[in-house]
Amino acid sequence: MRLDEFFDAVEAHPQLRGVAIDKSGKEGEFAIEHTISKLTTVFPSAAVEKADWEVLEDILTAKREPEVLYHITRVVGYYSRVENWNKSKIGELADRHLGNYSPAEVSA
Repeated sequence: MRLDEFFDAVEAHPQLRGVAIDKSGKEGEFAIEHTISKLTTVFPSAAVEKADWEVLEDILTAKREPEVLYHITRVVGYYSRVENWNKSKIGELADRHLGNYSPAEVSA
């Protein structure tokens, strides 16, 4: 898929929004957020050019697990790869998706 077609499709999709373009590396990367789950997926431009929109859309909307792609999120206050997190932080991310995050009660 051509990059301009990809950007047009993301812009037209009601559940997706582009959040970043990083051109500092050898090839550019594009961060796309799924507005419902708040997961951000980063695509290298080469991955976009090799796939068709149906596959990319399924990955972006969490209907299909990415194989070459990785997810980043801003739970810790800055964007970071979820794959680098420990079990506790991944559990916190899952709780936040469910909305089950409340402070623990502390007994005196």
